[in-house]
Amino acid sequence: MLRRLTSIHRFPLLLAATLTPSAALAWQLEMAPVTVNDTLLVPAWTQVNFLAPFETAPLVFVLPTSDGDDPASLRIRNVTTTGFEVAQHESSSTDGPHVAMQTAYLAVVPGTHQMPDGTRVTAITHTTASTVSRLLGNTWDTVPLPGGFTGTPAVLATVQSVRNETRNPPVTTSAPFLVAGIRNVGAASLQASLDRAETTDGSVGISEDIAILAIDAGASSSFVDRFNNDVTLVSVRSANNIRGRDNGCFTAGYGAAFPAVPLAVASMNTRNGNNGGWFRRCSESAALLGLHVEEDQDNDAERNHINERAGIVAASRAFHVNFAVDVNVAKSVQSLSDPVGGGSNPRSIPSAVMEYTIEVENRGSASPDNDTLVVTDTIPTELALCVTTACYAGGPIVLDVSASPVTPGVSLLSVEYSNNGGASFDYAPAPDAAGFDGNVDAVRVTLGGTFASVATGGSPSFVLRLAARIE
Repeated sequence: MLRRLTSIHRFPLLLAATLTPSAALAWQLEMAPVTVNDTLLVPAWTQVNFLAPFETAPLVFVLPTSDGDDPASLRIRNVTTTGFEVAQHESSSTDGPHVAMQTAYLAVVPGTHQMPDGTRVTAITHTTASTVSRLLGNTWDTVPLPGGFTGTPAVLATVQSVRNETRNPPVTTSAPFLVAGIRNVGAASLQASLDRAETTDGSVGISEDIAILAIDAGASSSFVDRFNNDVTLVSVRSANNIRGRDNGCFTAGYGAAFPAVPLAVASMNTRNGNNGGWFRRCSESAALLGLHVEEDQDNDAERNHINERAGIVAASRAFHVNFAVDVNVAKSVQSLSDPVGGGSNPRSIPSAVMEYTIEVENRGSASPDNDTLVVTDTIPTELALCVTTACYAGGPIVLDVSASPVTPGVSLLSVEYSNNGGASFDYAPAPDAAGFDGNVDAVRVTLGGTFASVATGGSPSFVLRLAARIE
């Protein structure tokens, strides 16, 4: 993302900041706990309100729990910028209503993103009528994964729509009963389908939306959310060792223990068993997430299952974050010397030398792209800019990071000059004997490196200093 800051001054000082049209959009991410209604008592979908509104409707991912004896998944519908609905769905072999589930959800805006530490995140919707089933045949779609993953990512997948539903879950059972099916996950693509498991009631004649999230596996990212909370988020691609409900409860580690039990969402990243299935959470701790593969009982009663692999995302607490670059610019001026008193109590009079200080601070939770931060300063006609070290020690442009609470991560990459009001920056300065050039009417400074964000523990900042003579 190219971040361009423009400061314009006259007497008195004026300042403006603009973002170039090529800038990438900010993106939002949220995780929070949710208790899904006991539909034996409240036979209705559960309305969930986001912790904060999204700018665009996000994709939502959930993990059903092992609460309740009957096989049950969770379905999502009516996702808006402010919330969504969720309910337990059971297949035809059961009665429909289900006990409450205390779980978590993850919501993310669609797109290809990066966390402040560089962790890649891709969130896409795959719309399909393809199905896989033990009894009705298998059709898989190959889905490209943008985002430039260098290894196999961890994947979450949840169906977002109920267009083919012919019954009235959660009051009744669901037909057709559907969960998201994922397999053959790679760095550039995966295969996806609507998994009907062993059920046969109902049919799929209309495409449904499968939300897919891919994230660098093994990542551990820290950031500050919109409520000023410190958050740690991890992603895991588990071993291929998670078996069925009748086989037990199988744990996957987070890589390091959280201070408390985290919020977690997980999905099957394989479909090794021809019976199909989906994950349910069966245990949780600060270090481990327990999962088993659930199967419907429409065509056999057993719920054994062979080994499957999980994609897991977990967070240390509930959060809503807008990963955005929030760069603030402040400019100040002071007299360095004047032709009467030199450096003793200098005044802003003709031939006085003025020092201009441009302070740039990133208050956001994301960074501009590498080598793309550009500060442009317009020089009024009343001033001649210092363009050599003769008139400003260390200059003509000085980068100062001494006041930053954390390392800002930038360096002075280039300085360019204009003599046509900023229409182009290819002017070669012609300094006078004192080192000033009155023809320069704008200067453009490009910073190298990646300007750090508040995720580094403070609000990173740097200062650009330059000098000019009053004409």
